[in-house]
Amino acid sequence: MFQISQSQLTLPEQSLPIAARVDVLVCGGGVAGIAAAVTAARAGAKTLLIERAGFLGGTATGSAMGLIVVPASALSGFPREFFTRLAGEQGAGLGEVVPWDIEAYKLTAMDMLLESGADVLLYTVVSQPLVRERRIEGIIVDNKSGRQAILAKVVIDTTGDGDVAARAGLDFVKGREQDGAMRPATVMGRIGNVDLRRFKAYIDAHPEDFSRDDGRRVVDLEQGIVRIDGFFSIVEKAKRTGLMSAATPVNYLRFSGVNLPEHADRALLICNSTRVYGIDGTDAADITRAEIEGRKQLRDILRACRELLPGFEHCFLVDTSAYLGIRETRRIKGRYTLSYADVAAGRRFADSVAVMTSVDYGTAEVHGPDHGHEGSAGDEWARKLALKLMRFEFPLACMLPENFSNLVIAGRCASVSHEVDKFSRNMAPTGLMGQAAGAFAATMAGDPGVDWNHPPLAAVRARLEREGVQVSLPPGAPHRAIDKESALD
Repeated sequence: MFQISQSQLTLPEQSLPIAARVDVLVCGGGVAGIAAAVTAARAGAKTLLIERAGFLGGTATGSAMGLIVVPASALSGFPREFFTRLAGEQGAGLGEVVPWDIEAYKLTAMDMLLESGADVLLYTVVSQPLVRERRIEGIIVDNKSGRQAILAKVVIDTTGDGDVAARAGLDFVKGREQDGAMRPATVMGRIGNVDLRRFKAYIDAHPEDFSRDDGRRVVDLEQGIVRIDGFFSIVEKAKRTGLMSAATPVNYLRFSGVNLPEHADRALLICNSTRVYGIDGTDAADITRAEIEGRKQLRDILRACRELLPGFEHCFLVDTSAYLGIRETRRIKGRYTLSYADVAAGRRFADSVAVMTSVDYGTAEVHGPDHGHEGSAGDEWARKLALKLMRFEFPLACMLPENFSNLVIAGRCASVSHEVDKFSRNMAPTGLMGQAAGAFAATMAGDPGVDWNHPPLAAVRARLEREGVQVSLPPGAPHRAIDKESALD
């Protein structure tokens, strides 16, 4: 019988069925989780991926963030393999940026997962880690079958928010170190029946109204690729005329998408423009409030687009993101925390498991936590900066909790500073993290006696290199101000 006090409910001890025993359990089916599960299974590990939704992709599909912001030529490893296949199925564009169709992404991700030999359990959420003596032995999950236990030799936390690690009692940092403030949340909308030719004609005629960066000013009608930031004057006019509230913290519009050329007169674009500040993505009340506010903002944005933006006169809202787009929450404290000083200096690491490529934002605050700053007249990143690429090594120690075994962290919850998060949280880097986590987990699961304090780095790095991952920067190679055309040279 349960007992209720003023503030707590006490449940009796429970006996739970063991649903599975696996070598590698991946918690979270987003970009990092897919890469981790496929890599571990291909390495011969009995692998199970659990995902809270009824599909894979996480932020890439459920949150409708359908874009990688570096050129296709800069992709390597699993991200390169995945998007090359997706493009072959007409689900992605491989250009200066890499946009995708989110429904095609769901199908391709599931195909690759099952082909690898991994198993998957959808509609399943992490409830409680099973921890004994600073070692994780599995997870209690909840789904339509009830509460069950899944036992594993190695668990990979790719939940984005670090749910497994946090519930296991590991230390973490939330948001910006000095005040805990986190990047804004977004409700995405897919807008249909857009005339891309009229849209492009307006952009070409008003270059001053858009970001100066080539990677944020892409409207390629031949390839059907769109990634555009700007329309500053459109937003200002919408606020002056009452189409949008003057208090709405939206200062510019951002669209992306990939459409067949023959669909240019009725294109589908993703709108990534709503911004909800002061949100903790690990707080149920906060994310509820953000969903409500984000949809209100999106409604106003759509009204303004119909009235003011050429090509959008007859547009309509196809759908909104299945769940809230969260940019930043917990970062689990690992054996090492990657700092901006490391990235800026091109520091080399003996345990590097991937060379990651990112837009070089420098010290600019990207999607910063400060209310309404993004896209404002004072935001140099959004309005003025033309950015090149940078590369940096990512050490395995950022994915391993200190004094804890059998748990690997991959994705935006890995151990980096807030300043590095703007480079590492993007989808190409998190995909490489997932691939490294899968390779490492399979190696560790294959040898139960291996010492987690002295892991077999050479074997893991060699496996990743065979899979097309560059694990170290070449001696003397530049890491900053890389031209997009030579990103992998």
